[in-house]
Amino acid sequence: MTAAIPKRRTQTERTAETREALLDAAIRLLHRKGYSGATTELIADEAGLTRGALHHHFKTRADLMAEVIRSVYEREQRAYQEMAADGGRGARLSDWPDMLWEVLSKPSGLAVLEILQASRSDPDLAARVAPMQAAVERMSLAAIDQQFGSADAAEMLPGIRLLVWAVRGLSIGQLLAPDPDEMRRSIDFLRLLIDGAVRAGAIDARGRPTHGTG
Repeated sequence: MTAAIPKRRTQTERTAETREALLDAAIRLLHRKGYSGATTELIADEAGLTRGALHHHFKTRADLMAEVIRSVYEREQRAYQEMAADGGRGARLSDWPDMLWEVLSKPSGLAVLEILQASRSDPDLAARVAPMQAAVERMSLAAIDQQFGSADAAEMLPGIRLLVWAVRGLSIGQLLAPDPDEMRRSIDFLRLLIDGAVRAGAIDARGRPTHGTG
């Protein structure tokens, strides 16, 4: 029996794999060492590549960090879609605290926060990250539009935005809390607040203000 001949990877496939390895290495180092510790030299070492290979794919450190944000966002969107497909979650605003926590408390979510925080004092990084972050929000609005319809998207965005940043803050809190599991109780409390607002008629189940309820 003749052994199967391994399929030769194309240049496009090799390029994609190298970029993915660099992005994964950057995420791991951002999570372990923070932004200041995630140097291009260490990222290349972590990925098992040379600095020359890194700079071939990402001309500057800021370019790499902006691409981390884009890559993490795409992974997060796939995770939300899988949750919706497997369990039908996401149709109600009260589904989202748990869903967001499952995704944003991962190392990749904390890596993004490291980059965003660093951009406040790094003009070059801010110049690359700010447009990427704006693009991410536009893509989020498009995803809401696709799921709920254009009439809902604009009204739902403030609620989703509030939840995203509340959960991001709690994800940092779990690193500092004596008992990280306690943060889970805050997620449960957030869900109860949403349910209470729905029962009171302030918002509907999708998070849209009901208007004129007072």
